[in-house]
Amino acid sequence: MRGRVGELAATRAWLRTRVDNQVDRTLRTLLSSTTETLAVASATAASVRMLSEDDALLLPVAAHHPDPHLRSKIASVMDRTAPRPRSGIWRPVVDCRRAVRLRIDRDRLPPEASPEQREFLLHYPLTAMLGVPLEHEGRLVGGASLVRFSVDMAFTDDDEALLYDFAARVAPLLGILRQVSARTTSGP
Repeated sequence: MRGRVGELAATRAWLRTRVDNQVDRTLRTLLSSTTETLAVASATAASVRMLSEDDALLLPVAAHHPDPHLRSKIASVMDRTAPRPRSGIWRPVVDCRRAVRLRIDRDRLPPEASPEQREFLLHYPLTAMLGVPLEHEGRLVGGASLVRFSVDMAFTDDDEALLYDFAARVAPLLGILRQVSARTTSGP
C-alpha cells in the first residue's frame, strides 16, 4: 500500500508540474499574440510586463514591433529594467497605478528614466510613450504600454482608452500567469 501512495504522490507532483508548465507556455503565447494585435491596431510598438509575486520585479512578458531588430532591443531594455528600482519610466505606472503619457525629446530625456532607458532613448527614435497599470481583482499585476518611434505625435485620450480596454482584457490572463509562475518557481 505504501508503494501505491508514494506512486500517487509522485504522479500528482509530475502532473502539477506538467500542467503548470503547459499553462505558463500557453498564456505567454496568448499574451504575445494579443500584444502583437495591440501593436497592429495602434500602429505602434506595444509591451506587457508582469509584476512578480513579491512585487520586486516588473518582468517582461511580451513586446511587439514590426522591425525584428528593434523588437529585440526593446526586449533587452525590458530585461535590464525588470527590478522595480531600475524600472524608471514605469515607476509611476506601477507605484501610483495611473496612466503615464510622455513625449520624448532627446535633448531633454525624462528625469525618471533609468540609465538603461536613457541609453535606449538616445539610440532609437522613440517619440512618445503611454503606459497603464494592469489590475485584476483589485490587485496590481503588471503594466501595458504603447511606444511610438519616428512619428512625432503625442498619445491621445483615445489612445489611452484603447490601451485601458486592452488592459482590462489581458489583466485576468496576467493574474493567472502570476499564480502559475509563483508555483513553478516555488515548487508544488
